[in-house]
Amino acid sequence: MHIYAFGSICRGEIDKGSDVDLLACVDGPAPHIDTEKYSVYQYGRLRALWEEGNPFAWHLHLESKLLFASDGSDFLERLGVPAVYAQGDGDCEKFRVLYERSFDAVSQSSNSATFHLSCIFLAVRNFATCHSLTLGEPIFSRRSPLLVNPSLDISSEAFSILTRARLLSTRGYGEPIMSNEIDAAIEAVRVVPQWMQALRSQKLS
Repeated sequence: MHIYAFGSICRGEIDKGSDVDLLACVDGPAPHIDTEKYSVYQYGRLRALWEEGNPFAWHLHLESKLLFASDGSDFLERLGVPAVYAQGDGDCEKFRVLYERSFDAVSQSSNSATFHLSCIFLAVRNFATCHSLTLGEPIFSRRSPLLVNPSLDISSEAFSILTRARLLSTRGYGEPIMSNEIDAAIEAVRVVPQWMQALRSQKLS
């Protein structure tokens, strides 16, 4: 078994909403490991992700730290550099569609607004991350939409609402999103389609 920390704690980007991402690498079924606390992957699956150039492989390659090794080795380090990420177009399109569906849903009804805003956050963050990985300059930060070039033209307040919605939906943590904040977030994210198009046009130019 190998255990790693990865993500925000390894890049020094932690705040009250951060958790500690833990990866357990195992060679078979591991019912004794709490999957609420660990992402559990078998060694063969991780090798396959490396061979695919999967974004998660790149995330672990760039932002993980070994905490425990039953054999004294660093398994992820031995895997070397992941293959080139080649799924950028398909992945970006998937997150563009997620944005569109979530925006339409939250615009038409306030029911499940926090969930839909959470999905919008996921869409813009992962779109930015996949785009940056396509360029060979990966940004895995939750603030990736604000760190790419061009950045998402959205106020820090509006981006904070989206971030809070994500934390509320995934961890049940944070203050509820008020109706006026929902309206503000909907108005702010109207620029997302143009931003996504500008990013991918940059990639193609």
